[in-house]
Amino acid sequence: GTSHHALLDPYLLDSTTTTAAAAATVLLSDGGNTIIGSSPDSIKTAFSVATFLPQPFWLFLIFLPNAGITKKLFGGLEVITVLCLVHLFIVGTSILEPGGTAPIAEFNDVFDPNGDPQAAMMGMMRYPSFVSEEWSHVLTWDLFVGRWIWLDGIKRGVFTSHSVLLSNLIGPPGLLLHWATCVVTGKGLTPSEVPDEPDD
Repeated sequence: GTSHHALLDPYLLDSTTTTAAAAATVLLSDGGNTIIGSSPDSIKTAFSVATFLPQPFWLFLIFLPNAGITKKLFGGLEVITVLCLVHLFIVGTSILEPGGTAPIAEFNDVFDPNGDPQAAMMGMMRYPSFVSEEWSHVLTWDLFVGRWIWLDGIKRGVFTSHSVLLSNLIGPPGLLLHWATCVVTGKGLTPSEVPDEPDD
């Protein structure tokens, strides 16, 4: 109906930043009061924001890759920036928690080649703040890469819905699938994006 067409009309969207930021604000509120400060509840709420806020945006990249609304949402980095801010909130709030810096000290063991890095990583998963940070970290970068795949497809005329979907599900294999699609369709791998050096 009318509301459906209004949703798909990119000219009726005032601002991508405002839309995403408003959604984050709603999800980071409790009874109309914004959750601030250092508390397990605020980290738990931010975890939910980091989990559920990105999901509707994936739908645009997967099912409406060429639509005007998708190009408006992902032409810039506003959506990704909002998710980065949610992640930063989790990190900052975790540091303020009692014992919040403990995972930082233990994280060194993950990079100790003489120890057991996998066991060290598993041990850090007992910290809710670390789990929340890592989860929001992964979901934000997955969407960042999904956007890059979509953008490369728009620029070079490559079908990307399957690759973006796989990026959402299991991350890096989605990028590999995109490159495979580029090669199979004769588009080749993405050329270097480094600007040419000006001639002296």
